[in-house]
Amino acid sequence: MTMLAAVCFVLAGMLLLPGSVQQRVARLQPRHHRVVGRRRWGRWLFPVFVLAVAGGGVILGGTRAAALGVSMTLIGGTVVGLWLNGRRARVADRRAEAVAEASQLLAGLLRVGHIPVTALRLAAAESEVFAEAVAAQDVGGSVTATWRRQSCDPGSAGLAELAAAWAVCERSGASLTDTLDSVVEHLDSVRDLTRMVAAELSAPKATGRMLAVLPFAGMGLGFAIGGNPVDFLVGSIFGQVCLVVGVALACAGVWWIERIAAAASIT
Repeated sequence: MTMLAAVCFVLAGMLLLPGSVQQRVARLQPRHHRVVGRRRWGRWLFPVFVLAVAGGGVILGGTRAAALGVSMTLIGGTVVGLWLNGRRARVADRRAEAVAEASQLLAGLLRVGHIPVTALRLAAAESEVFAEAVAAQDVGGSVTATWRRQSCDPGSAGLAELAAAWAVCERSGASLTDTLDSVVEHLDSVRDLTRMVAAELSAPKATGRMLAVLPFAGMGLGFAIGGNPVDFLVGSIFGQVCLVVGVALACAGVWWIERIAAAASIT
């Protein structure tokens, strides 16, 4: 047991060693690159924590405590991760809605005769989406550069199309109204498609989560027929291995379905 705990702590320590040169250089990159780097680094934190729980459980309570601790950690991490993913998705959806509505407002102001600079300032008074662009404009900065940078945020991809339209009209002197109307129409179609895809993906995601809970129903059935599955799962080394492997596979199945759904979703 002591040897197993030592191995777990050594592996956890190896994962906590300073990052590579590429990881240190990534800290100097722009904001959206740094966010990606932090997410990649965050993926290692949970395995480190699981290894630490396993090692601590072996030291404090033997293999039984380690198996229970790892299983509860995997379940808790999965629940928390799904909640965080859902919250990020809701924030991105609200941001996409705000971008589409702000673009519609800007197009309407241009359509009634306002010049682009004035229309942008009036739209910023109604929507915070354009607040940063107006602030950059006030200090002589580039509106298009601001929108391109903001388009890297979740749900703000529509600002990249808006920036492209604004840049073309600035360079060519052409009217922004017709171009912006096309951008708004495209954003509306993307928003409708996103809603449809999200509705279609909700059923398989719910099915995957339900299948992950079915083993608990199986344990209840075991008690109903007079057995004691809990005693088997925590009372022997073989049962503890089955517990950890079963929980790990169930959690991996949930995350696999989430990954497939994320790849199929419209970003």
